[in-house]
Amino acid sequence: MADQLDADLLRRLQEFQFSVRRQVSSPVEPVVHARGPLSEREAGILDRLHKLSPKLAASMEQALRDLNDTTRLSYMGPAGEVREVMRAATQQLAPDEDIRKQTWYLGIKQGDKINPSQSERIRYAVQQKGGNRDQVKGVDDMIDELIGQIGRRTYQSGSKSLHAGATRAQVSKLVGWVFAILDEVLPEA
Repeated sequence: MADQLDADLLRRLQEFQFSVRRQVSSPVEPVVHARGPLSEREAGILDRLHKLSPKLAASMEQALRDLNDTTRLSYMGPAGEVREVMRAATQQLAPDEDIRKQTWYLGIKQGDKINPSQSERIRYAVQQKGGNRDQVKGVDDMIDELIGQIGRRTYQSGSKSLHAGATRAQVSKLVGWVFAILDEVLPEA
C-alpha cells in the first residue's frame, strides 16, 4: 500500500512539475503600463501637441507611460524624452531665422555659431501665440536645472529604492513644467 501511495504521489508531482515548466517556458505577454489619468487640461495639451506633431505626441505619451511604470530602476529616459518633446515643439514653432529678427535676440554661442537659446525660442513661440512672453521667462532654466538635479541624483544614489523614488518625483515635477510650457506655446485647438 505504501508503494501505491508513493507511486500516486510521484505521478501527481510529475504532473505538477510538467505544468509549472510549461507555464514558465510559454511566452509571457509584455506588461504595458498605462500612462495614468490626465487632467482635462493635460489631455487638451496632448491633443494640441498631436496636431503639431504626431511623433512628438507619441513621444510624450511614451514618457508618461514610462513615468507610471513603478518597476523602472531609472527615470532618466522619460526625463530626457519629455525635455526633447519641449525642445522639438518649441523649435518647430520658433524657427531660428524668425527669432534672429527680434530686437531682443541675443543667442548663445555653440561652437562657431550663435544660435537662439531655448528661452528665446519659448519667448518667440508665446509671442506668436499672442501671449505674455515675460510669463514664461526663466521657466526653461528651471527645467534645465531639474534635469541636472535628476542626473546628479542618479549618479549619487547608491540605493535603488531611493534612486527610483526620488527620481520619479523629480520627473513628475518636470512633466508638470513641460505641460505648462506646451500650454503656453502650442496653438489653440
